[in-house]
Amino acid sequence: MGELRTRKRGKSWEYSFEGARIKGKRKPISKAGFRTKAEALAAGTKAKAEYDQAGIIFKASEMSLSDYLDFWLDGNVKTNMTYNTYDAYASAVKLHIKPALGNYKLSALSPAAIQQWVDSLKVKGLSEQSIANYRGVLSGALKYAVYPCQFLRQNPCSYTRVPSVPVTQDQREHREYVCSSEAWSDIVDYFNGTCYYLPLMICYHTGMRIGECFGLDLQRDVDFRRHTISVNRQLQKEDKQWIYKNPKYDSFRKLKIGSTLEALLKSEITVMKMNRLRYGEYYTRTYVDNSLHLHCVPANQDVPPDYREVWPLTKENGEMLTTESIKYCTRIIKHKLGYTAFHPHSLRHTHGTILAESGASPKTIMERLGHKNIKVTMERYVYNTEKMQDEAVALFEAAIK
Repeated sequence: MGELRTRKRGKSWEYSFEGARIKGKRKPISKAGFRTKAEALAAGTKAKAEYDQAGIIFKASEMSLSDYLDFWLDGNVKTNMTYNTYDAYASAVKLHIKPALGNYKLSALSPAAIQQWVDSLKVKGLSEQSIANYRGVLSGALKYAVYPCQFLRQNPCSYTRVPSVPVTQDQREHREYVCSSEAWSDIVDYFNGTCYYLPLMICYHTGMRIGECFGLDLQRDVDFRRHTISVNRQLQKEDKQWIYKNPKYDSFRKLKIGSTLEALLKSEITVMKMNRLRYGEYYTRTYVDNSLHLHCVPANQDVPPDYREVWPLTKENGEMLTTESIKYCTRIIKHKLGYTAFHPHSLRHTHGTILAESGASPKTIMERLGHKNIKVTMERYVYNTEKMQDEAVALFEAAIK
């Protein structure tokens, strides 16, 4: 490749260098508009280095782990994963990986250094699951460095392990919390008559993820003739704006619903139609555009022709409920009703466990919850309850008699 050149053009400076020939013809690469020769030279040096490395601004043998992680986040994670996943990975990199390992050269990163970092997370008091998650982020990044990037020959994370961290009784109860019939009765009594009642009932009766529940379109996703409700999307917040995404793992599914939930959905749709008439121009309508971003506007406001109206779960005036609404419910359940181990996914855990206690097959539970494999269903969502233990004892007694 040719040498980097700078020249003055009018009142500004320009850099240029010769790129690869295409069909035998020279292809100069240049950029003008720099105030000084030094600025043009600095920008040209960076541009030529990036060009010589086929778009990568560093040499694999010299780059730091910190620079590589930025490259991985921007080039792979942001492109191929959801905004929430990118945000979680970027936070793990910024808060836990870079401070401890960022200054190392990527090519010199050893299993010993990684294991020392992993062990230090235990000393800091992090849970075993958190340590596994942060190690998993680093391992995923280094796996990408092996293939397809070929910056490394092997993944040094493969030779490390997550230390065992004892779990307290409170932590275990929180992680495995399943609503008892008494707790559920208290919850529905408190929220009955409020806009939060229906989303709580949907999660309890279907086992939907929170984002899937608030991603429902009541006009299109409920089929009263077939007694089903469809999971076609989830609601996420991306750059401070609400957007529809595919369900996690692309787990599109139709769920059979019982008469209790079906009656509630019919009633809600009827009430929504009445509220549209009662509020008139002050009713808030929700639209989705071609990029799947949501827009909430007054009923009398004109919208672009490519906007499509949806019927999400709403307050009385049409204001859309979101995944943040469940945070309010959780605070009430924990601090006012006294069920301190409750968390937003408790209703999903509860649904799966009730099905298991009632004899539903693991395959049915897996498909209803939208899991990728049955291992997740059995390990994370179906818990060994007192009823299951009583049944196990009864089976054993019957066997030995």
